[in-house]
Amino acid sequence: MSLVRSEVIQKSTSCHAHRCLNSLKIHLALPSAIPIGIRIIGCMAQIINISNSADYQSMIRSTTPSEDEDHFLTPSSDIDFSQLNGVVYQYSTVDIHPNDNDSINTDDLSQSTTLMIPQYETYLNLSTSSSETSLARPLLNEKNHPIPLYTEDIKIKTPIDSNHSLISNYCSFIKLYIIDMLISASIITPFVNIHWRGAWDLLDIHLLPNHPHISALVSLVLGLFILYFIYLMQNSLQNFYEKHHKNLLGQIMARFYTLIMAFAYINQWRGLWNLLDLTSNNWSQLVIETLISVIILLLMKSVYNLNSAPFLIATDTDSYFLIGSKYMITTRRCWQYTFDFILYEIVEAPFVVIAWRGLYNLSDIYIYPDNKSMSMLISFLIGYSLFFILAILQIPTIQCLMKKTHQTIYSLLSNVFHLIAFVSVVQIWRSLWMMCEQFINIPGYHHLTLWLCYIVAYVVLTCGLAACSLNGPGGAKENYIDDQPVFLFKFDYFSTLLKNQSDRLKIKKMENLGSDLSSTETIIPGEYPFRLEPP
Repeated sequence: MSLVRSEVIQKSTSCHAHRCLNSLKIHLALPSAIPIGIRIIGCMAQIINISNSADYQSMIRSTTPSEDEDHFLTPSSDIDFSQLNGVVYQYSTVDIHPNDNDSINTDDLSQSTTLMIPQYETYLNLSTSSSETSLARPLLNEKNHPIPLYTEDIKIKTPIDSNHSLISNYCSFIKLYIIDMLISASIITPFVNIHWRGAWDLLDIHLLPNHPHISALVSLVLGLFILYFIYLMQNSLQNFYEKHHKNLLGQIMARFYTLIMAFAYINQWRGLWNLLDLTSNNWSQLVIETLISVIILLLMKSVYNLNSAPFLIATDTDSYFLIGSKYMITTRRCWQYTFDFILYEIVEAPFVVIAWRGLYNLSDIYIYPDNKSMSMLISFLIGYSLFFILAILQIPTIQCLMKKTHQTIYSLLSNVFHLIAFVSVVQIWRSLWMMCEQFINIPGYHHLTLWLCYIVAYVVLTCGLAACSLNGPGGAKENYIDDQPVFLFKFDYFSTLLKNQSDRLKIKKMENLGSDLSSTETIIPGEYPFRLEPP
């Protein structure tokens, strides 16, 4: 009986020894696995923080971590992971049996040694001077200790509160919004108008001036031919630019593309406009044509095409070769691009030109037709007054519509605002066109004046990265392609340039992180007040 009991005790001791042996093997395997895991987690933390930097709302948190918070830790380059013996939690104990040559003595497992592990602290610093966030490297309290540790204690220094940050962001948004509004109205729009006037009058002089019917028809066909070629080649042009955008060839191609695109739209508009002028200019016919065109554009959900600068400002980005599709009918590019061309340039564009011509000629008839200076001044005041009123009202209006609003009400208000903007933009272009004819003219050098208007305006807008605005009304197709009616007037020129610069800085820093994982400080650009989007 005692023999059996002795065997049972021996088996129990042996099982206990095997369990301890397996646990110790796991502990011995940790030093080679956990340092690699810490490196991966640290790199993922930097990437996640960079990718979310433009969308964060507030990174100010309490010093007491909540249960649902994730603390991303960045490993320090000062830590030599090749010398680590393990990673454990704060104030945990490790039971190590003294042995020789890493051999396990299963006869005596009662003796153990307890090691207290010190903690490391990670600091998340918020810089108030530059509105940037930096992840500082972990600080080691006892640098020479053989076993390092990352703990869950995160100390956050928050010299500013969330209310102050919110007010600061709102003020920055208003400042940028006002700057965009003024640049659009006082700089970009006049130069776009000057460029169009120069090209239009040069075509009147050089393109079959003695045959107005044929001249208008040739201009229309030439514009449509160039536009169709651009539609078909848009994907190839984009691929070519992506390959050569860093060298001189790519930049020359992009700048030449904007000039050719603007020239095509000017020919298209001149041809349609002059052909309509050869028919009739009766006020009743102008009213009927304008009303019918506006109604058709409303039914087609294309009333946004009636807008142009200053309500619509396009910037020269890396993807402006691509023309968005309003309706997808096929996966074959050739047929899809042909359908887009027919929809935009054959169906919608004539109604836009008819509406513009009707309102423009009605203004010529009824706004002081015998006094050009007074007529020009009244159109200028009407156009820019409506522009600034709509630009100011759209922010509170959008904030109201962001609440639960019925789709019908949203569509109605959107169309009303765009129709008012249509009246405004026609009056602005009319007044600026009359100013060019009256004031921008070198006596005895009318032909040279037109060439200077055409070239100088293009050069100025190209240097300002706003040459895409030369496309004129309906020239930026991507701005109105949306499942819902587009409401916001997109003249965020300066804000877009800041956003693009911020994106380039983030990409550059991500590339630096990929090439040098020893970098322990990540600078994340602060949130810029981007434009509001429709609800």
